[in-house]
Amino acid sequence: MSDVETTPGRHSWGRRIWGLVKWGLIVVLVLFLVLLVLGVGLLEVPFHLLLGWAPYLAHVVPQAQVNVELLLCSLGALALGMVGLQYLMSRLCAPKRWTWRWTLTWCGILIVMFSTSIAAVGIVHQVGWLFQLPGWIEMGGIGTQTKAMNNARQVVLAARQYASAHDGKFPESCAEMIPEIVTDSRIFWASVDRNMPVEPLIYAGAGMRDTDDGSLLVVWTPRPSSDGRRVIARLDGSAEVVREEKFQEMLAAFRKRLFQHEAAAETPR
Repeated sequence: MSDVETTPGRHSWGRRIWGLVKWGLIVVLVLFLVLLVLGVGLLEVPFHLLLGWAPYLAHVVPQAQVNVELLLCSLGALALGMVGLQYLMSRLCAPKRWTWRWTLTWCGILIVMFSTSIAAVGIVHQVGWLFQLPGWIEMGGIGTQTKAMNNARQVVLAARQYASAHDGKFPESCAEMIPEIVTDSRIFWASVDRNMPVEPLIYAGAGMRDTDDGSLLVVWTPRPSSDGRRVIARLDGSAEVVREEKFQEMLAAFRKRLFQHEAAAETPR
């Protein structure tokens, strides 16, 4: 009779465990597909996820310090909790006998749940830490474009800082900002594709003023990426990655506006 009664419970736990495994496989599959779309090296994915914790622990564990007082307080709180649970449940379950075995089981489940939550936080932190590694980001090509956007934005901001000290007039070339404004000339170089060489950014701020239209193009990458994208920066300091078709439209509008500005400047008053 006892075997028959315990069978449904075992099947129920089996279904729950299989459900958790199934959802875990679905999450892993979705993550795999996302990495595949981003173009991240698939051989590096399982390696970093499975073994990436080793260098992290090697870096963190030597810095960890054991707080003996906190440890003793935690053990004392656990002991008091077990005693309190045993006393409370023995009172509530007066018709039946509540044993210490059940108390230890529930406390063990609580400790496992607490440890699992800490492990889940650690896994999320580990995955986030891995995706912030420069080499990992570069594999997807995202870091290259992000760095190019940052450099283009810095060039525009440096030009605006130069203009604030020169009656609102932008420098004629990037060289005029060295070393007065810019101390590291590497911001004038960028690439939008990891397979392309680093090239000097195109600066078109000569003759502009800080009071001009903020949507004017000031800086852009000399060549599009392999998927037809360029990095641009506007006079207002904003930077973004645009398609080559959109860039050509923006460049045509920029040239037209520049021609109109030169024509208006040459017209006698």
